[in-house]
Amino acid sequence: SAALFATAADSKGDTISTGLVLISTLVSHFFHLEIDGYCGLLVGVFIFYSGIQAIKDTIDPLLGKAPDKEYVEKIESLVIGHDLILGIHDMMIHDYGPGRVIVSLHAEVPSNGDIQEMHDLIDHIENDLSRECNCEAVIHMDPICVDDPVVNELKEQLSRIIITLDESLMFHDFRVVNGPTHTNLIFDVLVPYRFHMTDAEVISAIDTEVKKLNPTYFCVIKVDHTYI
Repeated sequence: SAALFATAADSKGDTISTGLVLISTLVSHFFHLEIDGYCGLLVGVFIFYSGIQAIKDTIDPLLGKAPDKEYVEKIESLVIGHDLILGIHDMMIHDYGPGRVIVSLHAEVPSNGDIQEMHDLIDHIENDLSRECNCEAVIHMDPICVDDPVVNELKEQLSRIIITLDESLMFHDFRVVNGPTHTNLIFDVLVPYRFHMTDAEVISAIDTEVKKLNPTYFCVIKVDHTYI
């Protein structure tokens, strides 16, 4: 509770203030040094800092803040722990205080799977997240191709290109659309916060390397940015 933490900070400020008053009184009595003004300045700085911190802790959930790493990893492990979930992306966590957390994400499932079974699994995972992570979860199901050797080989080649560019980059929603004159490789690239390249530079670098594989390959890239 932010209110209890603020109360604790206030009590700590009172304790420190009283302690410094006693110290300055003893120093003045025994050493004839007037340090109460300096002690008062220190107390003022501490109270100011505590107040700013209390305001920040109260406002952050309203304006939006990054979730704890442990919380994100717990969500990921719960979702990925199911055999039919091949990967997750586009996770967003909105924290409005204890018991008021909303989680949304995309879960990748085999495109050749039974749609009823996949839907039942997604419902089951949403219930698990609600119970284990104390949140309201919404999961979007993304079917991906897993049984086409040509698509799988292209996906492996693209993975090597992106990792070579930067290990922090990831991609998802990979699709291949063949045409009479060229082939479109359609996918999303996930770029971390404060990445050293612009979106246009990322797209250009990947497209250049892909065309080295085959000049008829055209990349259709959407750049996503991390929200956690």
